[in-house]
Amino acid sequence: MVMRDKYRLENNCWISDMYDQRIHWAKAFLKDVFLAVQYDKAVDSRRAAEEDEDFKTMNSRPVLSSIHPIEEKAGECYTRKIFDMFKKEWIEAASNLTHETISKGTEESTYRVGQLKVEKTYWRIVTFRFSNEVSVTCSCSKYETCGILCKHCLYVMKKRHVETLPSHYILHRWTLNARYKVGNSIIGLEEINNENEVSSYTLWCVRSNFTKVINQARDSPSDIQKLNNLLISILDDQATRKKTIAFENASQGSCVGISQVDMMPQLSVRDPFGPTNTKGRPTVASRIKSSLEAPKKRTCSYCQRLGHYATSCSKRKMNRCKRKKDESCSFIEKMTNLDIS
Repeated sequence: MVMRDKYRLENNCWISDMYDQRIHWAKAFLKDVFLAVQYDKAVDSRRAAEEDEDFKTMNSRPVLSSIHPIEEKAGECYTRKIFDMFKKEWIEAASNLTHETISKGTEESTYRVGQLKVEKTYWRIVTFRFSNEVSVTCSCSKYETCGILCKHCLYVMKKRHVETLPSHYILHRWTLNARYKVGNSIIGLEEINNENEVSSYTLWCVRSNFTKVINQARDSPSDIQKLNNLLISILDDQATRKKTIAFENASQGSCVGISQVDMMPQLSVRDPFGPTNTKGRPTVASRIKSSLEAPKKRTCSYCQRLGHYATSCSKRKMNRCKRKKDESCSFIEKMTNLDIS
């Protein structure tokens, strides 16, 4: 009450609704108890992960596994994480299940649904009703516990040629519009504006109004064009404001807010005037080779002289011929001594 009176939020629907549900608020019983996990850091981590998931959801399109309108409707409504869960159930319903009919009537039919490799005693009982609107229930109670239809219900709906996912089976809390819903009224910023800073609540209100504009203008190309032109105009004004601040800081000798790229001189790169070689090394090398790249001089490993190798060394050949001559003379001498004796 004090916060609502202080900031004059009596007419704010979201604040009033939250205050009416104050019986469900968590009380601070553990304020004097030390916890190893710091609450603020845990909350910041969860909020960062949630913002990252929201960014992926808003800036990516769901990858469908089929062209069935039921899966298409789920991809348009559900968030990225919930659609992945729904898609897993849908794929299993389309590929791994079969059924047998228990009873069939004009307004209600009952089926036993399961896998062929599983005993029928473990199959699920699915009841399909089609009086005023499509109604399907399963004995696994996945929808009642998790909020998304199970593979058994989806299998029966597909077999009964249901054209789209019934809206009463799409929980609003799992949809893309659930995060910024604050009733039907437009939120004003007169009571929460601050000249010095923009609060998280202000950003939340602006984002909520923007989401409402997108949803209401989806069927009007002209409204979407007007909104896009308005956003482009705002972006241009922001760019001009940023440049003005940057030049003011630069004139005062301050580099705050100016990156090194912005301070570098802008160079224009143009095409060359004449033909140029773009591949391969030049025919005539212009760089100076290092001492390691200089050609090695031939050195003989036998006589250690330059200009030849050991295979063509004349000194080696002379010594080899002399050694063979001495060996032949020694052999003849030995044979002569043998004959004399």
